[in-house]
Amino acid sequence: MTGERTIKAALYEGVSPSAPLLKVTDLPAPVANNGDAVVKILATRVVSYAKDVLDGTRPYPNLLPMVPGPGGVGIIQSVAPGAIHIKPGQMVFIDPTVRSRDHPVTPEAMLQGLIAFGRGKELQRVWNNGSWAEEMLVPLENLTVIPESVQAKFSPAELTSISNYAVPLGGLYPNLRPGQTVVITGSTGMFGSSAVAVSLALGARRVIASGRNKKQLDEFVTLYGPRVVPVVTTGDVAKDTQAFLEAAGEGFDIDVSFDILPPQATFGAVQSSILALRDGGTAVLMGGLNSSAEIPYPAIMNKGLTIKGHFMYDRTGPTTIIGLADAGLLKLQHRREPKIFKLDEINDAVEWSAAHPGAFDSTIVLP
Repeated sequence: MTGERTIKAALYEGVSPSAPLLKVTDLPAPVANNGDAVVKILATRVVSYAKDVLDGTRPYPNLLPMVPGPGGVGIIQSVAPGAIHIKPGQMVFIDPTVRSRDHPVTPEAMLQGLIAFGRGKELQRVWNNGSWAEEMLVPLENLTVIPESVQAKFSPAELTSISNYAVPLGGLYPNLRPGQTVVITGSTGMFGSSAVAVSLALGARRVIASGRNKKQLDEFVTLYGPRVVPVVTTGDVAKDTQAFLEAAGEGFDIDVSFDILPPQATFGAVQSSILALRDGGTAVLMGGLNSSAEIPYPAIMNKGLTIKGHFMYDRTGPTTIIGLADAGLLKLQHRREPKIFKLDEINDAVEWSAAHPGAFDSTIVLP
């Protein structure tokens, strides 16, 4: 249409046999309808596995073409009827977890700009595009206003880390109580390292950070002090279980096991952390393991263990993280200087993020 307003966006049309994976192009600007808003993107992030999704290594089911990019930080441009608290000009955090509004118990879900599960594709038909763009259309319930006091402390690029922390918060709270001891498996990844920080912010007595990378595990002690005890896992279930028990400290038990390992990992470390739980302990599974979960039946029954699966976080998650940050209990600053890219450099950003998947690495796009 002549005179139609356009925006610049990174378009994904499907797996390509050659680079580039994404095409930066002009698309029609989004328009707010009932129950959503248009957000101007200030900062967004690139997760380390984005390249795997785009090149087909992780064959995520999506309706194509689409603009990738899960979540971010932006300014409200326009709001459709139905909004009460969201207004143009406000800075907001964008939660990518979009849930259907018409089923209170088992809503379908998708991660906007990343993946749609099953009937979640029906949501993707409406909110198909993510944050690797100048603007995006977002459901109202996926927006959290960032108070001015928090804006004064953190830049938009730093505020993108709200998502990193909100994910493990969803599984840790309310399962982890102040004064308790928790084992984190997958600590050296982005979400695992965030789980360490969130556990401390929630008042954990001790966080047992486990993984295979001793250098990165030791960095947790430098960052957070003696409340973090690193355990380098070996893959031997019996040895790792004993190492976790010893790391808890004399006279203390392990109350919670929290897993957020990636798909390619094995279940051994998770099994060890579950076997190390005290009677009545809780195991929370939030990772992406593709392997089967084998846990001895007697251990679950005799110890009265609770084993929970958990996906993402509820609507209060970002608000809780913002509150912890405002109180000084959680630092949103990047733990290592982030790599910053412009939207035109999105393919370079994807490559960089894939090559730097460490616990303290961050890849940020500033459209």
